[in-house]
Amino acid sequence: MQDFDSLYSNDQSVLSTLHQLARAHRILEMEGHGDMSLGHMSYRDPEGRGMWLKRGNLGLDEVQAEDFLLVDFEGNVLEGKGILHLEWPLHSELYLARPDVNFIGHSHPFYTTAFATTTAEFGPYTNEGVWFAKDGVPRFDLTSNIITSIELGKEHATAMGSSLAILLSNHGCSFVGETVQDVTLAGVFLERACKFHLTLATSGYDYRLPPQEETDFKLEEIYRPKARNNFWNYYNRRLDRLEKSGRL
Repeated sequence: MQDFDSLYSNDQSVLSTLHQLARAHRILEMEGHGDMSLGHMSYRDPEGRGMWLKRGNLGLDEVQAEDFLLVDFEGNVLEGKGILHLEWPLHSELYLARPDVNFIGHSHPFYTTAFATTTAEFGPYTNEGVWFAKDGVPRFDLTSNIITSIELGKEHATAMGSSLAILLSNHGCSFVGETVQDVTLAGVFLERACKFHLTLATSGYDYRLPPQEETDFKLEEIYRPKARNNFWNYYNRRLDRLEKSGRL
């Protein structure tokens, strides 16, 4: 790798964000998103040059701030060294379709991938599921293959619509956020909610969704900005403990 400062053109705002995004990768590993060297997160470049995407051949638990490539929306690497993930069109087309999104994650967490292989409808059964209650969690059923073309990237973005996450059938999931906190929480909460879904489905008991007015209230009250920062800080403290102890 080339010198860290020259790699990112001494842009301290980008450097600071990439430090946080690297930690987000490691938090997702901690929360069950790891899959060898697969999975990746990205950040919309604030200067409009494209996106900062994790380089390939690294596990989520290995990502540091220097492990990102600046890639334009045509797939050209503008800065950084390393392998470009084949699924870069998944990110580029979402950014083009969603001006509200600054961060994107794509991974293969166990319970979410298992749930994505079913035909069940995702619902806000728990507080974690409530995060996605406004626009739901749709499915991308066009293919179970990786998204390596502009065409599939566009289809994936269309299927996702305005939602904060999407299930990729027999594949995994994608999730988005305006901030690094939000995209991380989306990934963590999606996996926890899908684990609950699967547990509920195998319980043998009758079950129901909470009333809509309760879901609306929880969405407003539980996830205020102060609470989101609190949750983000909690996961960072937990990451620090695990990394210090050598357990991650």
